[in-house]
Amino acid sequence: MNLSSMDSGEQQPTLAQLDTWCEQALSSPVPEQREEAERRLRYYFPTFSETPAEISGVHGFGSGQEQVMAVFPAIKGPADAASWMTMFLRQSSRVFSLSYIVRRLRVLVLNHLAVMSNDQKTDL
Repeated sequence: MNLSSMDSGEQQPTLAQLDTWCEQALSSPVPEQREEAERRLRYYFPTFSETPAEISGVHGFGSGQEQVMAVFPAIKGPADAASWMTMFLRQSSRVFSLSYIVRRLRVLVLNHLAVMSNDQKTDL
């Protein structure tokens, strides 16, 4: 999977890694494994809508209302995140991955539809 023109210089996860993290986030019987998978997935599939409580302990910095979540550097905003999630949806056929990403994409679109262009809305 590739963010094409969104090159950040940081190593992108493989499709298999993302599929594994989605499965762990949704089905692992080990709470720590679920939390770690969710933390990784939030980094690569941000919704830009997380609350400070959701960010706590997740690749973030700051405190309280000022806390900001770090995201994959190639993702500059909601439109990039939507494109990245859509690419992943088209490439993965794993049920856990599809379920996880559809949920994240829904949150992203519902909270940021106003900032997306008509072309971006059509692509979704």
